[in-house]
Amino acid sequence: MPDQVVQYQTGFAPQIAPYAETLLGTAQQAVSTPYQSYADWAKSKGLSGDQVAAFTDLQKQAFTGVGGLNQDPNSVAAAQGLQNLSGQQFGQAQADQYMSPYIQSVIQAQQRDAARQSAIQGTQQQAQATQAGAFGGARDAIMRAERERNLALQQGDIQAAGLQNAYTNAQNQFNADTSRGLQGYAALGSQGQNLYGQTTGNLNLQNALGTQQQQQVQNLLNVGTQNYAAEQNFPYKQIGFMSDIVRGLPATSTQSSNLYQAPPSALTQVAGLGIAGRSAGLFKRGGRVRAGLADLAISRM
Repeated sequence: MPDQVVQYQTGFAPQIAPYAETLLGTAQQAVSTPYQSYADWAKSKGLSGDQVAAFTDLQKQAFTGVGGLNQDPNSVAAAQGLQNLSGQQFGQAQADQYMSPYIQSVIQAQQRDAARQSAIQGTQQQAQATQAGAFGGARDAIMRAERERNLALQQGDIQAAGLQNAYTNAQNQFNADTSRGLQGYAALGSQGQNLYGQTTGNLNLQNALGTQQQQQVQNLLNVGTQNYAAEQNFPYKQIGFMSDIVRGLPATSTQSSNLYQAPPSALTQVAGLGIAGRSAGLFKRGGRVRAGLADLAISRM
């Protein structure tokens, strides 16, 4: 009796097969879709396509302002003025600058007044000497010489005292001006520092506000890139979701129609006998068996 062969095929149930075919078609369509760059996608959505936010106007102004902070004119002038004044000392040049140009005229006027007073005294002495009958004598000569010496000393003292007073006044004026200058430059430097601090504070505020603006723009750009990535990955996520469901459903087995195997032919039987004979040791060492394979085949035919 011929042998019967039964074949089995495993696949999706008829209710599931359409969904599996649709899933394969969708996957084929997804992988065949050309790549779309973010710039093209953003353009289609009316977006700029930028992915990094640029510096804002406030930030640019802050950057420009910072570049000029080292050249504050008030601070530079104050530092230079303080250096110049702190290194100065009062001397003849400063005395000539601060002393009154009329000091010598004042001294000469005082000297003339002293000479006039001396002349008055000399006239009185001569009158007294005339009355005493001693005019022109030795005593009169001594008194005139003493009066002239005293006048010369007095005029010299007037000259020295006048110049000394003028010098002292000039020095005091120089010191006062120097002190006012130092205070003024110090105030100018303080003002410059205050302005520098205010400027720095304004620049920091501008930069902080500009950074907030830039961050907000960057947040919007990040939302765009996230939406782009989500839109690009959405079909593949859907396919994966459906694939997980389909793979989780039970499969069914179907039986094919019966197939019959034809009976073996004589040649097939001979070949089987030959193989069996080789297995059984029909071919002996040093010789050959009487009935060869060919003879056996002929006798069976």
